[in-house]
Amino acid sequence: MIKRLFLFLLLVTCGIQVYAQTSGRPVRRPSDPDRLPVYIVDSVQVTQADLAEINPNDIVSMWMRKKDQIGRGNTDTIFMETKQFVRNRYWLIFSQNAAYRKVVPAPGEDGDVLYILDGNALGENPEKALAAVNMSNFDIIGVIDKSLFTQNHNPTGKKYGVVITLKKKK
Repeated sequence: MIKRLFLFLLLVTCGIQVYAQTSGRPVRRPSDPDRLPVYIVDSVQVTQADLAEINPNDIVSMWMRKKDQIGRGNTDTIFMETKQFVRNRYWLIFSQNAAYRKVVPAPGEDGDVLYILDGNALGENPEKALAAVNMSNFDIIGVIDKSLFTQNHNPTGKKYGVVITLKKKK
């Protein structure tokens, strides 16, 4: 009898604690795992477990396509790009220019560079703005030394300016 009473009180107490930690509304859980979103990180499909290993500060961009926008089964797709992925992409585009390749010999080796995109200095973390650069919208790149860009921009600790111009949208 005492065991039953103890068990009953334990269940009631646990039930109250669990209910108290929710908003009082039922939690909706997808009944079909095939309806969970698909995650694409740096152009590779990953699992939710893989997402836990990604540092949120390394994510530069994220966007979602609804299932009806991409015609992909019953699921939405969430796309993410990391700083390293974006650096590799813009380095591949910009390194076609010999002057840039001389100043930045490999992706991520641009600590001495102030990027200036369409007239705007990008500061310490240029990846977010440079994530928009691709072969379709890239127009011109030029490398200038500190003496030429000091008058218009604040090049604290930078030796070079990389001036990037994108094609104007029609």
